[in-house]
Amino acid sequence: MSVKIKDLLVLNLFKSARVEAGKKGLDNEIKRINFSDCPILDDVLDHKLVKKGDCFINSLYIVKDDDDKMLEVFEFYVNSGSSGAFVIDEFVKIIPKKIIQYADKNNFPIILIDSNVPYADIIKATMEMILLDQSDIISEMRIDRLLDKNVRKEEVLRTAKHINGSFKKNYAALYFKIENITYEKERFLRSDLKGINEFEPIKYKNGMLVIINFDNLRVFNSHVSYVIDLIKRYGSGYKIGVSNIFSRIRNFHHCISQSISSFEISKIIDDTVVHYKDLNVYKILYPLKETYQIRDFYKEIIQPIKEYDSYYNADLIKTIGLYLENDGDYKKTANQLHQHENTVRYRILKAKKLLDLENNHLKFIEQISIALKIDSILNSKNDRL
Repeated sequence: MSVKIKDLLVLNLFKSARVEAGKKGLDNEIKRINFSDCPILDDVLDHKLVKKGDCFINSLYIVKDDDDKMLEVFEFYVNSGSSGAFVIDEFVKIIPKKIIQYADKNNFPIILIDSNVPYADIIKATMEMILLDQSDIISEMRIDRLLDKNVRKEEVLRTAKHINGSFKKNYAALYFKIENITYEKERFLRSDLKGINEFEPIKYKNGMLVIINFDNLRVFNSHVSYVIDLIKRYGSGYKIGVSNIFSRIRNFHHCISQSISSFEISKIIDDTVVHYKDLNVYKILYPLKETYQIRDFYKEIIQPIKEYDSYYNADLIKTIGLYLENDGDYKKTANQLHQHENTVRYRILKAKKLLDLENNHLKFIEQISIALKIDSILNSKNDRL
């Protein structure tokens, strides 16, 4: 989490800005906005006035008629670890070629800004973003602490009240990510969410955590629907995880954990909106995914079938998966696979024999269904938080 040069450029304030050099440095992090429009007289003194990560505003008025002196300004910026420079184009309309080459070589962005844009607006917009980012970092650290399995009850209560100042009789959490959402759209979405008194949106791990507070249980579904509709306005590719409803503040960490787990599982089962209450056995298996017992069970059940599939190209795993989805309907499964019904029966029987369960159908269904869920959890190609 950090404010980068490219984040500023998406703001309406910078719609006429032109990146003249250093495009590869647009990911440079801005720590502070700084102002420089005077001669560089004493290198030692001037270095005390700057910090690594400063982003400078300069009209270059002092050096507008001397390219060598202008280059010295940008050498000073680069050598002090600055992130970039906004040049007001009142006096300098074109950046000299040798400065462009120097900036490109050092991945130092030089952005020309229309002279009608006030310095104060640039400073205000940048500092607002930096302060919001710092607030998000603190909130993320608090949430990470809540998700620690060793968190104490007193810390949960204290942190919950810091994060969510609008607790009502009931509350729940919703966690989501939208693919390729721009910084500006995310800012507008967050503003829309903050406009509802019952909602508390929090930036977390490149996604958004929304605490929903309410008294009447009947309004919960409408609140969730409203958030989902709002998300749809800002992007088409999204996944959402929704927690159960809670009433006691001391369970706040469980609420957040449920929403994030639901989000993670939404990626595994490729569903858009997943409610924790509907996860069934996934809610048991997912938290245990790293344990030896889960992996050992997985190897015992899935590995023999996968090895057979690999050797004979038999499609047993695919057949079993469809067979389970179709509630054991051989004919429906055969139609979907474009195979004869007897072929499906043979494959299911072969899988049972591989597991030494040909005479125990219920045990086979129980074990293979759990093992396939574990397989989807362990082999999901989706990125983590």
